[in-house]
Amino acid sequence: MLPGYRSNFALDNYITMKHTFILFISVLLFCSPVDAQERVIDATDHSPISAASIFDATGNMVGFTWSDGVFSEIPSSAYPVTIRCMGYEQLVIERPENKTWEMTPIAYELKEVVIVPVKRNILKQTFYVREYFSMSSETDTVTFFSEHMAERFVPTSKDAKFAGDSKLRILKSRQYAHYQLFGEDSITTNPDTMFPSMTTIFEPIDKEIPVPKSFKEPGNTAKLYEVPEKSGIGLIVKQNDQTFTISMDALADTKDHKISPWPLKLIGYTMEINQGYVTQAYRVHDKDVYQPKDLLEASIVIQADGRGKYIRKALKSDKPIIIRCLNELYIVDRDYLSKEEAKEEYKNKPTDVKFVIPSTVPPLNEATRRMVERANAEAKNNTL
Repeated sequence: MLPGYRSNFALDNYITMKHTFILFISVLLFCSPVDAQERVIDATDHSPISAASIFDATGNMVGFTWSDGVFSEIPSSAYPVTIRCMGYEQLVIERPENKTWEMTPIAYELKEVVIVPVKRNILKQTFYVREYFSMSSETDTVTFFSEHMAERFVPTSKDAKFAGDSKLRILKSRQYAHYQLFGEDSITTNPDTMFPSMTTIFEPIDKEIPVPKSFKEPGNTAKLYEVPEKSGIGLIVKQNDQTFTISMDALADTKDHKISPWPLKLIGYTMEINQGYVTQAYRVHDKDVYQPKDLLEASIVIQADGRGKYIRKALKSDKPIIIRCLNELYIVDRDYLSKEEAKEEYKNKPTDVKFVIPSTVPPLNEATRRMVERANAEAKNNTL
C-alpha cells in the first residue's frame, strides 16, 4: 500500500513506535477539538506545519496545529500570539490580520560529529529541554514551566552493549509554576503537580531513518511525503534547505482522532486525548539515511479533556479541564564514546552542571519570562 517506504522506513518501527507512543500517553494526560480556521505553513514550500504550539499574550498554551496546519481561531484579545515548531524560527503575530501564517526554517550551525578511529559506538547526546504544562477551566489556570539539562547514551551498533540505562536522564532542573486559582494569583519555584515530567518519559527516536525514495528523484523539488491513516495524516516527512523533519500523529489511526484509556476511568482520572504528535528535525545532508547523530531538535505535544472527578476537583470545576503539554529538546553537544568510557560517564553522574542554551532556541515569550523573573525574585526574598 505504501511502496518502498514503510518497510523501508527503518522505523518498520514506525507502527511499533506509534502504538508505543499511544500506550505511554494513555497512562499520562490530556482539550477538545474545535473548528480550526487559521493555518500555519512553511515559508519556503508552503506545505502545512503540524504540531506547532500556540501561546497567547498571557503565556498560556492555547492549542496546537493539526496535520493540515490548521488551528482554532483565536480571539483578538489573546494577541499577540507566539507560534513555535521544531525546525522553524519562532513566529510572533501581533494582530489577527491574516488566516495563513508562514514560518521560516532555522539555519543551523551545529558542528559535525568527528569519530575518532577507535571502537567508539556509543553516542552521547546532551540536551537543553523546555517543558510546558497547563491545566485550564473556564475561570482558572495552572501553568508549569521547567528547564532541564539532560543526557542519554545511544548504542549505534548491535555489538554496542551498554551497561547503563540508555534513556534520557535529567542532570539539572529549574521549575516554575503560576497558579491563577479561585481569585488568587501566586508563583513558585517549587511546584507540586499530579503529573510526571514528560522529560523522563519521552524519548527521541534513536533509529536510522531512511530518506523517501521520491526525495532522490531528479527534478523533485516538493520533498514532502505523507502516510494517510483513518483519522488524519499519520506520518509527515519533509525536507527543505535546512532540515529533514518527521512528524508522527499518534492518534491518526484511532476513531474520531481521540482515545479515552479505560484504566484511567477506573481511578477517576478519565481523559479524552485528542492530539499527540512527535516531531524531530535533523541536519540536512545528501546521504540515504538519517542517524541519531544528525538530530537537532525534538518535541512532543499532547492535548486532552480531563473529565475525571479528581482532575476536575483540582480546579473545582464541573466541566472538563483542558490539559496541554509541550516538551522541546534541543541538542547541545554530541560525542562518540567507547563502551568503557560510556559506562564510566554513566556511573559518575555529573554534579556541576550548567545550563547551556543553543543559539537556535527561541526566546521565552514575554509572559513566561515575567513568570520566571517573578518566581526567582520571590524565592530570593523568602531566603532573606
